[in-house]
Amino acid sequence: MAIPDTGVRAGLLSKRTLVVASHAVEQAALAGERHEPVIVLALFQRLPYFQREAEVYRRIAALASVTVVGMVSDARPDLPLGVTPVLLRPEEDLAREWSVVVLTPTFGASVVAIDLEELDPDGATLEASRLFRGRWGFRREEAYAEAVRLRDALGDRVPPDVRRRFESVLNSVVDPPSGEVERRAEAVVRHLATRLVDARDATGHAVSGAGEEARDALDPWTGLHTLDSVNAWLGRQVADTVRIGLVVIRVPGLSSFPDVHGPSAAVHTENNIADVLRVHLRPVDRAARLNGDEFVLVLPGSSPLATQAVADRVLDALRGLHNTYPHLPVTAEVRVRHTRDRPIDVGELGTRRAPVTPERPYTLSGTFAEEEWASFISL
Repeated sequence: MAIPDTGVRAGLLSKRTLVVASHAVEQAALAGERHEPVIVLALFQRLPYFQREAEVYRRIAALASVTVVGMVSDARPDLPLGVTPVLLRPEEDLAREWSVVVLTPTFGASVVAIDLEELDPDGATLEASRLFRGRWGFRREEAYAEAVRLRDALGDRVPPDVRRRFESVLNSVVDPPSGEVERRAEAVVRHLATRLVDARDATGHAVSGAGEEARDALDPWTGLHTLDSVNAWLGRQVADTVRIGLVVIRVPGLSSFPDVHGPSAAVHTENNIADVLRVHLRPVDRAARLNGDEFVLVLPGSSPLATQAVADRVLDALRGLHNTYPHLPVTAEVRVRHTRDRPIDVGELGTRRAPVTPERPYTLSGTFAEEEWASFISL
């Protein structure tokens, strides 16, 4: 997949570009004349994303005629005064949308993007790696069309009084827009977005909202990622927008190899296992050692079938490793999980145990429930 060009206003967009464009649209809402009626609509996908911007929306709500925000949340959110919430269902299309729309009688700006649930393999963290398809711009006609679309999509989930004020602003949009001003504004934002994202890539520091800086530390013995490195890459974000495939590999007795077979054989075996794990990784994946006997593959954006296929390939490769070195008892137990649950502490995965059930070698689960894990003993 080609990584998006930050100078493009439509098409494949990175989260970093959307953050910069969204902040520009929000600042445009704050810069307007106080007497001019303003509609501000924003879809945040999940509540934690809004909480980062709550202060900005408190200021926007103090100026705007209508400020509506939508998000998936299983609890009533605590929002600033004047912000009207719409709680979205996780399965509806709007739950995947990142949108910010600002509309006045004379001005319009919008960011509208759909979460592809795909990742940039070069992203610093899981959150910063997210990719979207959409567009942004400072064009009143586009903002008007998006405002109408969202009005219709949200329907009666918006209170009657808010809908009346919404319609009043829509009806006030009568004069033709200034195309020259719009083109100049977009040119400025494209330039700034490109410079800001380039600066972030050059320094390793994230643009505000894009996630934490990754610490890509590697274990010196195996070359696999450390637990701290993987947990930092996953980030502290608790939103469940990115699905995660997890494959836990246990090699019983590996921690006792130095005592039983000697340190040289132990290092040799550990590196052979690490090579088996690495060969099946995409650039966006991570492999880490959990403890003396266990390893984990973290597969962001992986489907249940793809996650199971990786587990199958790993087991086949470990079987081949055992056949190559029959004097070293390399057996393997593999457990598979596919989830959107947050937060994920990768280090805890190695403490999970479940009975052996050959009839159900894999359980693809959305929870950490002990009974929903299954083991598969190979070799």
